[in-house]
Amino acid sequence: MNITALCEHRCHLGEGPLWDPLEEALYWVDSLAPMLYRHDFADACTRSWRLPGRTVGSLALRATGGLVLAMDQGLYLFDAASGKAESIAQPLAGKHGLRLNDGKVDPFGFFVTGAMNIDFRQNLPGSMYRLSPDFELSEILGGFTCFNGPCFSAAGERLYVTGRDEAAIEEFDYGRNELPRNGRVLLDHCNPDGATVDADGYLWSAQWDDACILRISPEGDIDRRIDFPGQVVSSITFGGPGLDLIFVTTTGGEVHGVAPVAARPGRVLVVSETGFHGREEPRFLG
Repeated sequence: MNITALCEHRCHLGEGPLWDPLEEALYWVDSLAPMLYRHDFADACTRSWRLPGRTVGSLALRATGGLVLAMDQGLYLFDAASGKAESIAQPLAGKHGLRLNDGKVDPFGFFVTGAMNIDFRQNLPGSMYRLSPDFELSEILGGFTCFNGPCFSAAGERLYVTGRDEAAIEEFDYGRNELPRNGRVLLDHCNPDGATVDADGYLWSAQWDDACILRISPEGDIDRRIDFPGQVVSSITFGGPGLDLIFVTTTGGEVHGVAPVAARPGRVLVVSETGFHGREEPRFLG
């Protein structure tokens, strides 16, 4: 196993890594800048876009081209060629103290995202939202202080998410036309942030203040731990031409009272030669 840096670009709060198999490129964001990055593997070139607003929580690829961004209190379509963002929904309009955070496309082509507290001392209730390919928005689950780590089993019958109890990863029954239901704890006494599911159906979770990522079985057992000494790890995805690389975003400075002590923090880290493979992330069908 080897751990290297993808490039020398450093984020204050790196988040939302997403591999595009068609472009053979990795996207990610600096949430508080806010900036969008894309690293092309063919020429090792990294492009960046400064985004409007104050924060960006997550992104998704569209089947028709371009991206969906969860920024500030709304959802936007983003065109990389022009650098323009078009508002399509504002689920948090008027809900001061909340912003949109993590997000993912489910296996049915819907984009899900959710709210987090800007100031964690406020403890405001936030919700999870689902955007249909027709741009219809539904509120589907409540009770989040910091919505994080949404990901799905391959067939979409299971949703994993954290942020209602911030020391636990929860599992829900899920479906195309059904609300999340039958919630139960998959793993507790942990420090979960961004997550993904690999080709074997195991959950990988970035552990925010524990400087590691965990591989967790569908039964909730810890199968593997990979440490990143001195780093604050925020999110994780699989990518590379063989979907056998693990990309881990990190923070470059203090965020919510937690700061890295490693040299040159804030870069995207690449874990290779693990023997594990990921799945292609679904594209938003809108």
